[in-house]
Amino acid sequence: MSYHKWTLPEEQIFREALVKFGQRWDVIQHSLLPHISIKSMKNKYYQKMHQNLQGGHEDSSVQSRVSDEQLFAIIQNILLQNQ
Repeated sequence: MSYHKWTLPEEQIFREALVKFGQRWDVIQHSLLPHISIKSMKNKYYQKMHQNLQGGHEDSSVQSRVSDEQLFAIIQNILLQNQ
């Protein structure tokens, strides 16, 4: 499968879907973004998480170990701030 370049409307739909459905990739794909693979959704989610987590550190080699629940809470806060 090839790389998917996200459009701004797709990103907005994805952010809203994350708030509503959480990490239920199959539900998001089936109901809102059927043309985007689950792998692309996960990549987008974790790429955004990594950027936001690393953004506050001067040394980009710093790594945090957080639970899935903490990651989800962080991304929800970020998405709500960007609305």
